[in-house]
Formats: sequence, C-alpha cells, structure tokens
Amino acid sequence: LLGEPSAPEAGGPGAVSLAERARLLATLDAGERAAWVAGFIETHGLSEAFQLLGVCAVPWAPPLGRAVVDALNIARDAGSYPWSFSGVMGLAERCLDPSEASRLDALLAIPDEPEDAAPGAASYWSEAFQRLVTTLRLRGAMLAELAPEEPAP
Repeated sequence: LLGEPSAPEAGGPGAVSLAERARLLATLDAGERAAWVAGFIETHGLSEAFQLLGVCAVPWAPPLGRAVVDALNIARDAGSYPWSFSGVMGLAERCLDPSEASRLDALLAIPDEPEDAAPGAASYWSEAFQRLVTTLRLRGAMLAELAPEEPAP
C-alpha cells in the first residue's frame, strides 16, 4: 500500500497523504520503517518527511540517520533558508544515535555562503550542527553512565 519511497508522491493505492503513510509505516517493523523513510528522504528531501520521521523507532537506524544528516548537509550547501529545518534539527537531537556525533564533526565549520543564500545562513548552520553534536555527545555520556555495570569476573 505504501508503494516505493522513490515513487512520485511515494504513494500507492490508499496512501495519498503523509498522515496515511505515517499510519501505514507504523505497521512495518522498525528496520523496514527506517529504510523506507530513508529512501523517501533521499528522493523527496526533508520538507515532506517530518511527519514520517515521527513514527520511526529511536534511536534512528543508521541508514535513516545518514539520510537525515545528508539531507541537512545538502540543504546547508545549497544555501537553503536554515530556519525551515529547525524542527528536523530538534528531532535529530532527540533521535539520532549518539554514536553519530563524530561523523558530524566535518559539518561544524562555517562554509562559504552561495550568493543566493539566506543572509547569515552559513553561521546558523554551523551553530545548529554544533548544538546537534553537543547534544549527541551529552546523550552518549548519559547513556554510558546509566548502563549497567559489568559484573567482575
């Protein structure tokens, strides 16, 4: 019923809205759901995917996390209006696997702004990625502290 995530409007019979697709995705196991949403993001970008991300298991599976980060990076490099992605950034802070923090280090530098970029966008993107990495590292430290200790042999 979902159809292929790369299909136009990613719909199949009976799946015409994002809300309906989100309900259908909830019937898939976590791995299939993450893979489908990752494919959707790769084809359609993040703007359409926000509602779909909300039904994915946390922490996001590696392919989904990579798709989200790659799409944010593409938006940054394109000089997109950065504030329109703040909801996805907030989700990423809560849902990305903390082990992804080191992979994001390359995104912390302030890139050159394309001529048609929103004023100050490069600086905002750098700050947003810095906040994301800081949050992921904090979550990782908290998880390590809360992990049960291994019994001594």
